[in-house]
Amino acid sequence: MKKNKKNNTRRCNVLIISGVVFAFFCAFFLSFSGRAAVEENYRQRDSLLIEELNKEGREALRIGDFEKAVVAYTGAIQNIDRVYQDTNIQIFLPLINLGITYKNLGEYDKAIDIYLKAERIIKKLYSENHPRLGFVYSNLGIVYKLKGDFVKNYEFQQAALRAFQTDEIKYASQVIIVKYNVSEALYLIGDYENAIQSCINNVDNVPVWAKSFYYSLPARIYKELGDYDLTKKYYQKTFDILTQISGSDSYDLGLEYSDYASFLLSINEYDEALEYVNRSEDLVVKYFTEKSLQYSDVMLNFGDYYFQRSSKASDLNDFYSKRKKDLLIALDYYQKALIAGTDGFASFETDVNPELGQDISEIQLLEVLKKKANCFETLADLNLSESQKEMAIENYTLALQTVERATELIHQIRTGYVSEDSQFFLSENQESTFIEAVDLSYKLFLHTGDFQFAEKGFEFAEKSKSASFLASIKDSRAKRFGGIPDSLLKREDYLKMNISSYKEMLFEENQNSDPDSARVELFNSKIFQLNEQYEQLVQLFEDSFPNYYAFKYRNEVVDVASIQEHVNGKTAVVEYLIEEPSESNQQGQVYKFIITEDAVSFTKELIDLTFVENIESVYQFLTSPKYLFTGLSEFKGYAQSAYQLYEVLLEKDKSLLEGKQLVVVPDDKLAYIPFDALLSEMPDTSKMNFRNLSYLVEDYSISYTYSATLLYNYFENEKQAENDLLAFAPSYHNDDRDYTVISEYRAGLLPLPAVSKEVDFISEYVSGEIFKDSLAQEAEFKSRASEYDILHLAMHTLINDTLPMYSKLAFSKPYLDETDDGWLNTNEIYTMDLKARMAVLSACNTGSGKLQKGEGVMSLARGFLYAGCPSIVMTLWEVEDESGAHIMKDFYRFLSKGKSKDEALRSAKLAHIKNADPLKAHPHYWLGYVVVGNPEPLFQSKDIYFILIIFGVILFLFLDQFYRKKKARD
Repeated sequence: MKKNKKNNTRRCNVLIISGVVFAFFCAFFLSFSGRAAVEENYRQRDSLLIEELNKEGREALRIGDFEKAVVAYTGAIQNIDRVYQDTNIQIFLPLINLGITYKNLGEYDKAIDIYLKAERIIKKLYSENHPRLGFVYSNLGIVYKLKGDFVKNYEFQQAALRAFQTDEIKYASQVIIVKYNVSEALYLIGDYENAIQSCINNVDNVPVWAKSFYYSLPARIYKELGDYDLTKKYYQKTFDILTQISGSDSYDLGLEYSDYASFLLSINEYDEALEYVNRSEDLVVKYFTEKSLQYSDVMLNFGDYYFQRSSKASDLNDFYSKRKKDLLIALDYYQKALIAGTDGFASFETDVNPELGQDISEIQLLEVLKKKANCFETLADLNLSESQKEMAIENYTLALQTVERATELIHQIRTGYVSEDSQFFLSENQESTFIEAVDLSYKLFLHTGDFQFAEKGFEFAEKSKSASFLASIKDSRAKRFGGIPDSLLKREDYLKMNISSYKEMLFEENQNSDPDSARVELFNSKIFQLNEQYEQLVQLFEDSFPNYYAFKYRNEVVDVASIQEHVNGKTAVVEYLIEEPSESNQQGQVYKFIITEDAVSFTKELIDLTFVENIESVYQFLTSPKYLFTGLSEFKGYAQSAYQLYEVLLEKDKSLLEGKQLVVVPDDKLAYIPFDALLSEMPDTSKMNFRNLSYLVEDYSISYTYSATLLYNYFENEKQAENDLLAFAPSYHNDDRDYTVISEYRAGLLPLPAVSKEVDFISEYVSGEIFKDSLAQEAEFKSRASEYDILHLAMHTLINDTLPMYSKLAFSKPYLDETDDGWLNTNEIYTMDLKARMAVLSACNTGSGKLQKGEGVMSLARGFLYAGCPSIVMTLWEVEDESGAHIMKDFYRFLSKGKSKDEALRSAKLAHIKNADPLKAHPHYWLGYVVVGNPEPLFQSKDIYFILIIFGVILFLFLDQFYRKKKARD
């Protein structure tokens, strides 16, 4: 059966090596050995057989008979293995072509294995930098592109270009192709500016056969940039050059027509779009079968046409009738797109979806499932407009089932990615899928009143929260319990640390005004090679340790019932999911779940751009370095924004939340602001008074978590460390280290006089070891941290938003004989094994960082959570030195009395407000500290001892009276 596949970008540059001839070497003629002559005859016969099998494979690959090509190339490789034992370059060509064949069959893992074998052979026979590796890396990049891992594709295309450029004259054609592949990879990861520039720089230097690539790519980029005139111009150039080269009926032209039709549909030019969909279908069916991604794309375009177009109608009933008919036709086409894009799935029933694992391309399947779900939802909305509630519920349910399959697929894709950058890219681009799933759950909950849909909505919301971070923690647990030997785990740590070191050196080099190109090239090469070794090690874990694999791929989040078992009557979990409004879509939504011991609430609030502006206004007010010069207008702006946010986020649930301790799971930009800063009443803004505002801290103690699953499923709060407190407070006097090279934070390592006082305050309430001034060394912390229950770090933080894993805690300047540099990176914290139940990061900005869509704020605190610490006290901005020291003193004072962490911090903040003068009552001074993670107490309340004493006295008096009465009777 003939099968042809194409990539998700509808433009797969298949790097098929043709015309590459390797010289055959004859064995030495051994005239005196009859046995040698016989062996030579066998070898000549085998060589002819190998050449014949290669020829069969090339012809089968050319006409698209990929199953036959697999048989031929596999036979050739087996014969070469038998004759030469992997020591002859002859095996390279059939390996590369077999990899291409598996790729075209959609068997990507097999293709990767084949390419890795080819890589090993080249490195064994030649060197680590041989130009032939370019063929391997370019094809590997294409496979990863088809798998949707665009970050890995970019890395491999860059590696391919480096390899081919070691002999640029000999491999000139390959350099041209790979330069295009690099440009396309930049486009796929969203770097449109550099992708366009790369095309412009190369288009005039490529032969005619390659120009269609360099015209097609700008067309797609300008579509994303919204320049539709240039999009049309470059598509037309692409059509012209392809017609010139291959005539008007080439399959490449069919693929470009399909792309162009998709673009026309996106800008609502339906008549011309339908014309190009039909043109693309005529060419696609000529060259590809109905079980191919090319045909799936055509069906997808037909589906989009009927889903999006508007039909003329004489009245409302006529509109409903025609619209419903179009939606049903669209569903049929989407189903055909699913059938075309999957093996072993052939159901034309639109209420049936393929099982995971049947897909040819996961990314293609994901796109079709999302569109099919959207079509069902639109049909259900139409049913409601016609007062057909039962039919609407049925279609909403089908939409929910379809989008749920899409979310399962996202988990499968994400877990299969080793690179964190790839996982982040996926989270950012698929966040809308989880919002769609929650919205469908809300509609079903609204129209049925069935709490199973509230629970389902919460499940989707949880799966969207810090998914990559949660996957990393789950992966760490899987390694711990999966039976992997310590030697392999040490190898993993070695590779991760080296990758991290080279990435940091690369970042530092690129910070220079004139980076050394040789060093940049070296670091990129080292990072690539180490990443390859790391990914192969992870593959070994998955292949050899089934317990690790099973734990890692388990897609479980905490459910409502489990949370209700964990929380007491005083706790309420409040989780948000936000669909932000945008310039193109002025309306957004805030979905909110409230879970208490005996109640569940699931609501939706409509928001506009004012909501986002209010978050930004409150954040800018709280973090402004000009807080000493706050004027009445700034005060009024803060009060209005803080109150309006409260109205949206909490006001309607006041009765449900009264008297509760709040565990908040924020979303998106909400993670930047402390909820304590919200105002439950609008104050008189004619005069400025910060002490008398109705801050939410007056009503609630509040803690935060990245996800409820992380809080309730992954940490214990039993004390494991023998010692209580380990505290560090460097002074930075005469510290001449160059911090500007390693961080985007430029304020400098100015002395912090109050941090020494702060750790002395703490020692009044908790016993432990304190390292101050020059003794506050990074090496000391690393060697001791795992032995203590509480870690307290009062120091500067250097924030790196470009590479969040390289944000740093600044310890004292190291001694001359120290190997550590005094900067504790986030990625170093990830490698630690902590037993502490609480880490207090009393440093500036420890909770701030880059907001990663679908992940949250990439702060230093995440590293401590990953290292095993269940509770973090951190800062959201640069806290004022003196005030911070006193807030920490009160925090530990209340903590030592047995209060929970959130209640202790709340009490410390209230104490500050009560005692502060009008200037220091400004929220900037006291609101920056927040509790993330487990809020439970660390110490036994002293009240219990008082109660026990009273009980003992009463018991004694009772026994004394009993004894006296008994004695009197006797």
